[in-house]
Amino acid sequence: MSNFLRRFHRWWLPALAGLGLLATASGWFNPFYPERENVRAKSEPAPVPSSPTGVVDLFRWCWNNRAYQEYTEIFDANFRFQFSARDTAGEAGRGEFLNREAELETARHLFVEGTASEPPAQSISLTLDQTLRDVPDSRQGKNPKWHREIQTDVQLLIKTDTQDFQVTGRATFFVVRGDSVTIPTELTERFQPDSTRWWIERWEDQRNSEAGAAAARGGGVAALRSGASAGAG
Repeated sequence: MSNFLRRFHRWWLPALAGLGLLATASGWFNPFYPERENVRAKSEPAPVPSSPTGVVDLFRWCWNNRAYQEYTEIFDANFRFQFSARDTAGEAGRGEFLNREAELETARHLFVEGTASEPPAQSISLTLDQTLRDVPDSRQGKNPKWHREIQTDVQLLIKTDTQDFQVTGRATFFVVRGDSVTIPTELTERFQPDSTRWWIERWEDQRNSEAGAAAARGGGVAALRSGASAGAG
């Protein structure tokens, strides 16, 4: 999944500066797609992040429902996404990170706003293992009472107005209990240290696997790479 994630993030982020955003009483919307509403009907109740697997299940729910607000409430202030050691194009990537701000910025444009040149997703289907395995955090110095690790296979399908993307891979989530978490500054008025809530501290891409894009409109990953290359110049 690593090659997709690297190029996916780079595809969206370069367009941020050119995107005109308008504020309303109900939130933000994309002026290029004014008919799209920020609030969508949720297909199922949001999982409660009261366990290590619960917060990962909430992560899945946020993607499937394009639920940006809830997505802002699941990451530790020091969150990092780490790319795989080597992507499918043979490019070294370990040591390259996204922080919480970059992750949320990308999600906002994918879930809700789009960019000046690309629409937001019409639909997202993220599938994780039916049974998420909860094990002690394998990182050195992490007490398993507060730090746990969830590994899962991932299948992701994103449909937009212009093309579809399909990705398979494997991910590891490192989660932290709420009485040991660093709560993001903007959430401290709403969330306090709480042993009954879990947060995602780190998300690692674990497998060098990228599926071909669905060919509904012919662009697929080739277009994704083209956009990323243009934006990275």
